[in-house]
Amino acid sequence: MPIVEFKPRKTSLPQLEPDDLSTDQQYLYKICIGIQNGTITPNLAKRDPGKMSHARWLTTANRMLRLYIATKNSSLTQIILTEFILKVYAPVWFEIKTKSYIYDGARHLWKAINASRGFPDNVKHITNKVFADNAYFAHPKNLLLAMLSDTRPYIRELAARIKKCRMQTNKMIRVFRVLFLNLDADDYIDLIDWQKTRITEPPLTFNIINETLNNIVKRSLKF
Repeated sequence: MPIVEFKPRKTSLPQLEPDDLSTDQQYLYKICIGIQNGTITPNLAKRDPGKMSHARWLTTANRMLRLYIATKNSSLTQIILTEFILKVYAPVWFEIKTKSYIYDGARHLWKAINASRGFPDNVKHITNKVFADNAYFAHPKNLLLAMLSDTRPYIRELAARIKKCRMQTNKMIRVFRVLFLNLDADDYIDLIDWQKTRITEPPLTFNIINETLNNIVKRSLKF
């Protein structure tokens, strides 16, 4: 399909090396930048956005963006989908690509929620349910890992509650449940109500002695 004159739309992608990406990933990165700049290179215009597959959302996003730059009068639905890819899906996808440790998960979840807040209520009704049903990284265990790796010292201090968890003598079997999600949280640490949640130690810190844990709180957790 030929490229038409289209309205540039903003995106916010992390800096990365395109050579580190697969062909389909490069396409998504470059077409997002192209739509933001309002210019699609002849080479990108000729490239295949990738095969459509229900198992590969990335190529679906590629095709949606390719359709946008080839449509003169985009429908409202098409514009909303394009905006969602540019403002939520692609930025978070590439953030995950560049920061893929388990302790980054809670921050990625919050960024996706935060980025989607500017959409109409009928859209948020859909996205918020998806966030709530899949909020595995908002579990206290994963939040505590994120907090241990936070760049802010006072957040790492809050994560020191892990030591308090170790003092518990309750040997109940721990069931991993998706908790009620605070979709209005101003920071990832507020995604849950800590006062109403039973806090247990993350398995990844079981073998970390208190002295080492104190050093992590001082300097931040890094693998």
